[in-house]
Amino acid sequence: MSRYQVQITETYALGAQRPWSTVRRVLAVESGPCLAPVLIRLGRLHRHIACGRRLPHDRQCRNCCPRIVVTEIRRITA
Repeated sequence: MSRYQVQITETYALGAQRPWSTVRRVLAVESGPCLAPVLIRLGRLHRHIACGRRLPHDRQCRNCCPRIVVTEIRRITA
């Protein structure tokens, strides 16, 4: 599984309900090798690539499927 730990900082104007600035910062990344590589053919050339580079999200193996974990959300009023 590709796990991304993310910190989010939102900046609000006085009295606003939606942030005017959102910053996402990746704190850590954990990943492993692909468990189900896909064979790609181009003419006479054959190559195996990670399924995360080729298949849609629901068909990827558990190591290629990204998981995003939000560790902290900061709300700042400017």
